[in-house]
Amino acid sequence: MRNFLCFLCSMMYFFSYGQDTSEFMGAIKLNDTSFISYSLHFTEKEGVIDGYSITDLGGPHETKSMISGFFNDKENRISFREQGIVYTKSEVSSDDFCFVNFKGSLKKLNGKGEIKGDFKGLYSDGQECISGEILMADMQKIQKKAKKLDKKIDRNIFVKKEVKEKINVVKLVDSLKTTFISKDETLNFFSKDKKITIVLYDAGQEDGDKINLKIDSKVVLRNYVVTKHKKKIEIVLDKPETVLELEALNIGKVSPNTVFLEIEDSSNNYKALTNLKIREKASIVLLKR
Repeated sequence: MRNFLCFLCSMMYFFSYGQDTSEFMGAIKLNDTSFISYSLHFTEKEGVIDGYSITDLGGPHETKSMISGFFNDKENRISFREQGIVYTKSEVSSDDFCFVNFKGSLKKLNGKGEIKGDFKGLYSDGQECISGEILMADMQKIQKKAKKLDKKIDRNIFVKKEVKEKINVVKLVDSLKTTFISKDETLNFFSKDKKITIVLYDAGQEDGDKINLKIDSKVVLRNYVVTKHKKKIEIVLDKPETVLELEALNIGKVSPNTVFLEIEDSSNNYKALTNLKIREKASIVLLKR
């Protein structure tokens, strides 16, 4: 599945829609056979762009970084650099992260263009790390292609009905926008605030999922039944690291045990979805920047 997602991203380069807000998805190309999924979200005002990138969407090293840069509509050029991590599933070490510094072409900022060019990866100390090429295109364009592909599959008489029912390219593309936290995974979230808010709820069908939630080994929710009602917990970040551990106690009517989590501070509203079986655990580490 991971290889298919990367293939899908690399074959369907993309750039976004809206007057000022742009959303691109595509891939980082490291060599002829190695691709890493990559998305870009930013607003543009008077040539200045500001937003964020997400690397390895849905993967074990998914990372969201803030970006800033410039767009020149006369020369069809765009440049940006990653400059700070919001969250990552990778092990945290400021010396290990390779930040994208990009300069390339962008034909149009109206939903019909493409982003293409070389990037240089730099560590926080300025030393060069992995470099390569970025290929991106319009997200709206990709969704249109996905719908057409679903229709072609549905009309193909050589594809069995049970196979058709399992394939939905539109849903697959949409799933790339959701961060999943699975068994034994740790999400590291950075914040400069003194307080943050954790919100838990069931965004789909209420099916009786139960969880335990610990904060620094102290149980704050025991045998809690997740519903559509949003449970808010305020956390004071009075130390460099605060650890949240969520444990699935059962499987409701619909497998697996899923809980929507939101982490809110003054700069971010981050959303994730747990994906756990009975007694499986996932962790979120809140790191004070």
